[in-house]
Amino acid sequence: MPLLTQYNEEEYEQYCLVASLDNVRNLSTVLKAIHFREHATCFATKNGIKVTVENAKCVQANAFIQADVFQEFVIQEESVTFRINLTILLDCLSIFGSSPTPGTLTALRMCYQGYGHPLMLFLEEGGVVTVCK
Repeated sequence: MPLLTQYNEEEYEQYCLVASLDNVRNLSTVLKAIHFREHATCFATKNGIKVTVENAKCVQANAFIQADVFQEFVIQEESVTFRINLTILLDCLSIFGSSPTPGTLTALRMCYQGYGHPLMLFLEEGGVVTVCK
């Protein structure tokens, strides 16, 4: 996959979080399971990413994606926290839809520069790359 193999050291220095997957479908399935509210809070540490969705501080759902699940997981700080619109994130993760060609996977590189910056998603399927922010 060209998307996952193209990187340089400068890229890691500008982002406080970089995570890559060669199959976005598994992440999308996990996030759909906790999608009962529009927004989610993400907590990233060296162990992985915890995504929390809550309603009126009385109902909470958590999904934890271990760092080992990712083919590439680099975090520059002890912990990174950001809030995202989960509905839009899931739409972005499924932007290519379901591929009719067997064996065609959608790869993902997720990058976050820190507070005040958008979460950037680089998705690739069959040599076509799209960027979502």
